[in-house]
Amino acid sequence: MIGAGGLSGPRWLGRMVRILVLVSLLEGGPFGAPVRASVRETPSQQGQAQVDVRFFPQTGFRISDDRFFDYFNKRGGVRTFGYPVSRSFRFLGSPIQIFQRRVMQLQPNGSVGLLNVLDPDLMPVTAVNGAALPPFDPALAASAPRVGTPGFASAAISFLRAHAPESFNNRPVRFFTTFQDTVTLRDAFPAGDGNPSLLLGFDLEMWGFPTSAPRTDPRNANFIFLRFQRGIMHFDASTGLTQGLLAGDYFKAVLTGRNLPPDLAAQTAGSRLFQQYDNSRPLGLSRPAQLPGTDMTNAFEPEVPIPPERGSTGLRYGMQAQMIGQPQDQVIAALYGAGFRWLKQQVRWADFEPSPGNIQFATLDQIIDTAARFQTPLLLSIVTSPPWARADHLTNGPPDDPAALGNFVFALASRYRGRVRAYEIWNEQNLRREWAGRPLDPGLYVDLLAVAYARIKQADPNAIVVSGALTPTGVNDGVVAVDDVVYLRGMYAARGGRFKAIADAVGAHMSGYNNAPEDSVTHHTVSTTGFKNHPSFYFSRIDQLHDVMGANGDSRPMWITEYEWASTSPPVPAGFEWTTQLTPQQASDFLVRSIQSIRASRPWVGAIFIWNLNFRTFLDPHINEQAIFGILDPGFVPRPMYVALANMPK
Repeated sequence: MIGAGGLSGPRWLGRMVRILVLVSLLEGGPFGAPVRASVRETPSQQGQAQVDVRFFPQTGFRISDDRFFDYFNKRGGVRTFGYPVSRSFRFLGSPIQIFQRRVMQLQPNGSVGLLNVLDPDLMPVTAVNGAALPPFDPALAASAPRVGTPGFASAAISFLRAHAPESFNNRPVRFFTTFQDTVTLRDAFPAGDGNPSLLLGFDLEMWGFPTSAPRTDPRNANFIFLRFQRGIMHFDASTGLTQGLLAGDYFKAVLTGRNLPPDLAAQTAGSRLFQQYDNSRPLGLSRPAQLPGTDMTNAFEPEVPIPPERGSTGLRYGMQAQMIGQPQDQVIAALYGAGFRWLKQQVRWADFEPSPGNIQFATLDQIIDTAARFQTPLLLSIVTSPPWARADHLTNGPPDDPAALGNFVFALASRYRGRVRAYEIWNEQNLRREWAGRPLDPGLYVDLLAVAYARIKQADPNAIVVSGALTPTGVNDGVVAVDDVVYLRGMYAARGGRFKAIADAVGAHMSGYNNAPEDSVTHHTVSTTGFKNHPSFYFSRIDQLHDVMGANGDSRPMWITEYEWASTSPPVPAGFEWTTQLTPQQASDFLVRSIQSIRASRPWVGAIFIWNLNFRTFLDPHINEQAIFGILDPGFVPRPMYVALANMPK
């Protein structure tokens, strides 16, 4: 990226101000809204390529745990459980997730079961939203058949028919049929190889046995209720429907105090569950001593859908972001909100290894842990050298001995094996600002890349290694910069053509400057000034780089690790006046049109990373060039470019 004077400012950040903000996402639908859809009511297979089927926008939560998701699908999905209304969290020693109708619980043996939320030690309520519910009958509960006793199946059916009748007070309540139809054969055995005799057990999983007699609501003669261990059936004579109450929603309401009906609040005010959730406190709990083995941190904070790792044409969509010192969950929420999946984080080696072998991992550990929690593929871009690695103690250039960098990336790839998907080795090495103290010689870079590639593959053979992306400078004096096409040719020619064997992808940068994506040196469609007389100032520069690859028989993908247009208001740092020449709409359109052209006609592009997501949220664009290109304003408010990218088909 270059300015009117020819070259960009430095990429390091200077002083950062941490701004804590909240993602404004949908949380929950109307309290008590009926749910009748099945999880199988999803878009076509083609549409599913763009949908995170585990995320439910109706409530803003997703089913992240594979075991919970499998159980959800094989027990009736939304029809049986309703939508998720929490994240997974630990409750009294067990992982659970709350759904509108039921609460899943992971058992000690790894199987999934249901929490008996209506048991006397949890929520033995008898009134909700003005409805009078039948109380728990301990004698009836004690008389239920015991699993494992002789003749259990027939005894269970007899008990259910006796205590979950089809009619009550001359009303067709259909309690037994509702119980029996909860989990269908197709639900439990989607492959069609199921045993119908097992369905009773699945239905018992969902409901348990009745723990009360049927009861007509004294306040509303149209309502008849029947209490079970894990739910309450509700017959409404005005509609003829029998379905379960939203016990999970009520459980959440008690824990959070949100949407809590007055009668439910009055009954639970003295319980250990009442308004326990407080995400500002350790473990997310107001009174942790009352709920041992519980951690509700972020349990009820909305989530975002996880976009597909690659779009419908196989293109990876990513953005460069700053996670260090920033609200990391917020950054990934914004990334996913735009429908992008990959995140690029620059790693300044100089900041992490103050002395040989003394690598400070803590900051990186936090980033990798956050990305893993959100299933975010990471590209780490390794730049700068520690002062000890160079005799002149400069940081903005390569080490004297490539082995020093090799040791660092080996340590990273060993520690983060299988968790960091890709590494970019250096950045803009054809630019003096990034390659200080050494000749701008492609052979020297190939030497560095060869060592880094070998050490990364030694530690993590599946990691993707991307060659350092070249910057389109418009300058080719060999002192300040080397033209990126010229430099790439030199990389292929150096060291006996070794470059083709020491990277999995070829890095490049794309800056459209103040030109439309269809423009070229001989074709101009926008009336902007400057940046017209060199082919590196245009989107089509990536085609010229690809021509160099083709001429060398290289079929590896190109990864564009910085991808940019900009629109901002003056004043701006010197050399970046051109970023004020496009309107926000023009910059947005140029981004979308160019990416769509890649999808349509450039299958050799393997990934793009928008420069950048969030630098503008904590840096001033009037002072810092990095902030000019940010697509979010302070407070994580979307700029037009973010909105356009979010709405762009992928």
